[in-house]
Order: sequence, then structure tokens, then C-alpha cells
Amino acid sequence: MAFIFDSFWIWLLSGLVLIAAEVVISGVYLLWLGLGALTVGLFSAAWPHAPVWLQWVILALAMIGWVVVGVRWQRRSRANQPDMLNTGLSAYVGARAQVSEGFVNGRGRIRLNDSYYSATASQSLEQGAVVVVLAVEGAEMRVQAVEQHK
Repeated sequence: MAFIFDSFWIWLLSGLVLIAAEVVISGVYLLWLGLGALTVGLFSAAWPHAPVWLQWVILALAMIGWVVVGVRWQRRSRANQPDMLNTGLSAYVGARAQVSEGFVNGRGRIRLNDSYYSATASQSLEQGAVVVVLAVEGAEMRVQAVEQHK
């Protein structure tokens, strides 16, 4: 079986196939194996006469290393995002929306993401105007027109 791993191309191709499979079936398990195989492929390209047992050791260490890098990256990206769990409509404070029905007597409707909400404003707003959500009061949002710089 050692002849299978004599070429670094086998490792590189295996890594690419595993990463492509990860994209198709998603689960974050094949990604680490694929990145490890790519690492071994690059190692084998640099040292073509490395023994097979060393390639397998490099594979194990590379997979562990890539998992550590991935976990740190994920923690850092999660730390930079606000926690949206169980925040309800208050998570939309500061978000921009578009007026879907003109405001009459301070009341109207806005479209935010793919949903429509009742809203109040201190000024009259035309349909299509861009607004920012200032607060959530019960099931209604208080909004204000966004200054349009021309």
C-alpha cells in the first residue's frame, strides 16, 4: 500500500476531493481531513522520499492543527457578532428598513428583511422612504427617516 502514497499528487487530489465533498454535504468533518491531506501533499512535494509512516503522522498533526485554527477562527467571528438569540424584535433596533405603506397620522408599515411591521414616526413618510428603527414598543417599531445625502 505504500506505493499509493509515493506521489504527493495523491495527497493533493485527496485533499481537494475531501474539501469538495465538504462543500456538497456540509458538516465540517471532511474539511479538516481535506486540509490535512493538502498539508501532507505539500510536505511530500518538499520531501518526496519521506516514509509513509511520517506522512500519516503529519496528516494527524495537520488535522489537529487545522481543527485548532478553525475553532479559534470560529470563536473570534462569533465574538464579533451580537447574540441574536431570544432578543425578539429588539434585535432590529438600528436596522434600516423601507416604508411599505405611507405614514398617515404618524402610523404606517415598514418592510424589514422579508417581513412587514407596523411602525410609528414623528414625521410623515412616503412609500419607499428609507428609515432606521429607533425602538420597539410592543409589536410596533418607532422609526425615523434616514438622511439621504445627494
